Amino acid sequence: MESEVPLHTWVLEQVGAGARVLLLARDEVLAERLVSAGCTVLDMAGASESDSPLTEMLGWLAPSHVVLSGDGGPSALEETLRAVAQAVPSATLLVGARNAASSTALLETLSGQAPAVLGATEESLSRCFSSLGLKVLARRAVPCQPRTTALAAGTEAALRGLLAQLSPTTEAEVLLYALAPSGVPEESPAPALVPELLSVVLWAGEAQARPLLDEALFSLACQEQHPLEVVLVTPSKDEAARELLERYQAIGGYTFQLVEAEAPVAFAEGTCHARGQYVAFLDAACVVYPDHYVKLVQALRDGSAAWAVSRARRTPVQGSERFVSHKRPLPLGEHLEPTHLHQEPSLLFALVVDRSRLGPFRLERAAERAAELTLRLTALFEPTFLGSIASCEQRFTGTEKEGPAGPPPELRMLTSLGAVEDRVERARADGASAKGMRHRVIDELNNRFREGAPRLHGALKSLAGRLVRS
Repeated sequence: MESEVPLHTWVLEQVGAGARVLLLARDEVLAERLVSAGCTVLDMAGASESDSPLTEMLGWLAPSHVVLSGDGGPSALEETLRAVAQAVPSATLLVGARNAASSTALLETLSGQAPAVLGATEESLSRCFSSLGLKVLARRAVPCQPRTTALAAGTEAALRGLLAQLSPTTEAEVLLYALAPSGVPEESPAPALVPELLSVVLWAGEAQARPLLDEALFSLACQEQHPLEVVLVTPSKDEAARELLERYQAIGGYTFQLVEAEAPVAFAEGTCHARGQYVAFLDAACVVYPDHYVKLVQALRDGSAAWAVSRARRTPVQGSERFVSHKRPLPLGEHLEPTHLHQEPSLLFALVVDRSRLGPFRLERAAERAAELTLRLTALFEPTFLGSIASCEQRFTGTEKEGPAGPPPELRMLTSLGAVEDRVERARADGASAKGMRHRVIDELNNRFREGAPRLHGALKSLAGRLVRS
């Protein structure tokens, strides 16, 4: 039985009967299948006998589709694509390449099963297509298939999971594209991040929190951290929000952007527009104390962590005068645990991320599920925790929501052995403390019972003694 080759399947899906298909690399199996599908397969062998340039030979053949491989590397592929696009601008280019950054390729190299081969990645292919002005008509990623390697099955699965969390493109083993010349290069890539700039992505779309936006912006204007950018995200055009931004800009000296997006993707869209090396997230119901961001940024500068988080507070606000009955600190312990990040989604508003230390991890994509963002970060990057006095408050009206919105996501967590040992030791200490507390409570109840009903206490004690001896 003939095994399916991803490129063969892709080509047969993209062409129709009557197509003139040029195979730049000899492939007898694909050629036969194309002929069976009613296509004309063009041969470069006859044209190559001519002394004419490659562009002229391609023009003589006049293919409607050109099939080529990207396994030779980005530079060779770019040269071939440029020649084909110039010679036959009306042709559709069908490209297939093994993903050199797939988890399969990386694990084969690490386990010594295959040598490291420099090849194409999705990033390098995207840059190549953009520089040549090629438009992607269709794309398919063939997922990696589990293999038997020198690694234990559980180890391989864990490593693949970690790689996928770091960069989802590692899950693709083969990348397939259908391209067409657009005539002009695509837009230049996004500008580099502005060093030392902190961008605060502020969501102001919830109706109950919108009246509190004024105080949130005032707290940002009072920040000691500079330079500062505010990226305010609202569901629709909001001139009142612009007026507030301009009013407090005179106090704080920040720059700002207004972005329109709906709730599910608000933080993701805001992150795409944020220009800063550092990024923080905030809700219109939040206020931050003047030294909040400067402490977090300084902690990142002093260490090597990719993100830092401070203690925060959940603050109920009641009535038009906004009476505060109490402020609940979170997390309660002196150490930050992953369970805290799941149980207290509000900690999202108490962090700062250094995007220059995330590597291929796409913060924009992770922010699409804002409730899970802190967990996704901590799965790959151990944070710095500022466990001193809380410097961020999330205020709310009405009844406080209890617990997280849903079950924790299934994540592979990269944790140092030292961190695991510390957590085990703390758990043991907490268990011993709880045991001691139980004993103290039982002793206290026993004393009160003996003082309040000495005869009954003596009778029960004697009965218990006889039961134990028997």
